[in-house]
Amino acid sequence: MRFALPLVALTVAAAPLAAQDYHFTHQIAAGGDLRIDNINGAVDVVPAAGRVAEVTVVKTVKRGDGNMVKAIMEETGNGIRVCTIYVNRDPSRHTCSGDNNNDSRHGDNFEVEMHYTVHVPAGARLQVDDVNGGVSVRDVDTDANINTVNGSIDFTGTTASRLETVNGHINAALSRAAWSGTLSMSTVNGGIDITLPAGANTAIHGTTVNGGLSSPDFPITISKGWGPKSLDGQIGSGGRQLNVETVNGGITLHKH
Repeated sequence: MRFALPLVALTVAAAPLAAQDYHFTHQIAAGGDLRIDNINGAVDVVPAAGRVAEVTVVKTVKRGDGNMVKAIMEETGNGIRVCTIYVNRDPSRHTCSGDNNNDSRHGDNFEVEMHYTVHVPAGARLQVDDVNGGVSVRDVDTDANINTVNGSIDFTGTTASRLETVNGHINAALSRAAWSGTLSMSTVNGGIDITLPAGANTAIHGTTVNGGLSSPDFPITISKGWGPKSLDGQIGSGGRQLNVETVNGGITLHKH
């Protein structure tokens, strides 16, 4: 039986710490949502000590007016969303929804980096969306959905549902092969290195264009053939699906 804890905001507004830093806290029940949306800057995620999620955002102004960039927190139906927003087009903006556009052709001449450090409670559902920045997730016990465009993903944790980037590598070490349905890992410019537990059971589909496929210490039963650029097979008894795709990079499978 699952009991839903009330979502109580401990801090509902950002209070500057130093140099326009932000700090947010919020209690999140198991199964609740913690969503992070960033534009420029890295996101680092580690476990929380209890049920309170903590998000600290350090702002670094590299050029222009740093007041054009803010971090805010919104409560959702089952958790919180913390996001970076641009207020150059709407100075009164106070929501994650809106236009995040920095275009020098319109007089927008600023460059601001926002570095997120996130403490996520066990059992929460974590979603991170970034544009220009790497994402590091360390030793979390949560369902994770991680996306960035220009940056690598380094992940260690119990399980995940999606790890995707465009320009960067993916290093993923899962302590449990416990995802539901399909786990997707994909990049365009970068390799993918995956470590699964010895008792993992999953079907696997892997493709690369300019790279190789290797599984030096994890036995795979081939179902459709192992080629230099693609494979379809299963680990253990199969079941859940693992899709791994890259264009410019190799794919390597390891066993704990």
